Amino acid sequence: MDEVIWVEVLTRHRGVQQRYRCTGRGVRIGRAYTNDVILDDPYVAGEHVHIVRDGDDRLVVEDLGSANGLFAAHGRARVPQIVLGEEGIFRIGHTLLRARATDHAVAPERVIGSQTHAWGAIAGLAALVLAIGGGTLWLDDFGEFKAATYVLPLVGGTMLVVLWSALWAMTARIFAGHGRFERNLIIALVGALGLEAVGIASRVGAFGLSWSALVNDTFVGYFAVLAVASVAHLREINPARTLFSCAVVAVVLAGAISVVTLLKGETRFGPGNAYAQTMLPPVLRLAPVANESSFFSSVEKLRGRVDEDRAEAP
Repeated sequence: MDEVIWVEVLTRHRGVQQRYRCTGRGVRIGRAYTNDVILDDPYVAGEHVHIVRDGDDRLVVEDLGSANGLFAAHGRARVPQIVLGEEGIFRIGHTLLRARATDHAVAPERVIGSQTHAWGAIAGLAALVLAIGGGTLWLDDFGEFKAATYVLPLVGGTMLVVLWSALWAMTARIFAGHGRFERNLIIALVGALGLEAVGIASRVGAFGLSWSALVNDTFVGYFAVLAVASVAHLREINPARTLFSCAVVAVVLAGAISVVTLLKGETRFGPGNAYAQTMLPPVLRLAPVANESSFFSSVEKLRGRVDEDRAEAP
C-alpha cells in the first residue's frame, strides 16, 4: 500500500491555505503539471523539490536543481535538502509549505467555552476596573461633588478599552481569520487593571518614601503594561510567533521609553514633586520624618547656594 504524505500550503502567519493528499513513494512539487502539488508561484521552478522518506523513515525534502533554491522555515541560506522534523515547514520561492505523515499527532481539540462564562468574566473585570477608577477619583476630589468629575473619565476610559479591543479583534480577523473580541476585551480589561495598579503603587510608594521619581517616571510602568498587553493580543493572532512578537514589542518599548525620557529631560526645570499633590493617610509614610535641626540646616545650605548664584554675573 502506498504511503500517504500530506502537503500543506501555509500563509505567512502559518495558517493552512491549501492541503494536498499525496500517495506514492514520493511527492514532487513545482509549477509544472507533472507534479503532485502544483503551485502558482512564479518564483518556483517547473519541478522544484520532491519529498521522500530516508532509511530512518523520516521525511526529507530535496532540491531538484532549481534557480531559487530550498530554504528552511527560519533560514536565509539555501540548502540542498532538509530533514523535516516535528514542525515540517520549508520554503521554496515565496511559498511556505509543510509536509506531514499520516501518523503525525495533532493537538487535543479545544473545548468550546461558554459565552455566558466569558461575558460573566468580562462583567466582573469591568466592574473591578470601574470601582478602582472611581475610588481613585474620589480620593483626588477635594471640591464640591460634581457628577461629571466621575462620569466623564469612567465613560471615556470604558470607550477607550472597547475601542482598543475592537481594533485588535479587527486585526485578528484580517490576518488570522478570527476576531475573538471577547478574549481581546478580557486582555484589555486586565491591562487596564495593570495600569491602575501601576498608578496607585507609584503614588503610594512616592508618598511613603518621599521618592518623586516613582511618580515622575510612572510612564515606564504604563508602557510596560501596554507592551505586555500587546504581546497577549499578538499571541491571539498568531501563537506560533510569540517570541518574534516579544522581540518587536521590546524594541518598540525601549524606543518609546528613550524618547519620552529625552523629552522630559529637556523640558524639566527642576525636581518634580508630583507625589505631594495627593493627600494620603500618614500611616503610609515610610520615610523617617526630618527633625527641626536637620530641616533648618538644609534651609541654610539652600540659602548659601542662592546667595552664590545671586552674586554671579548673569
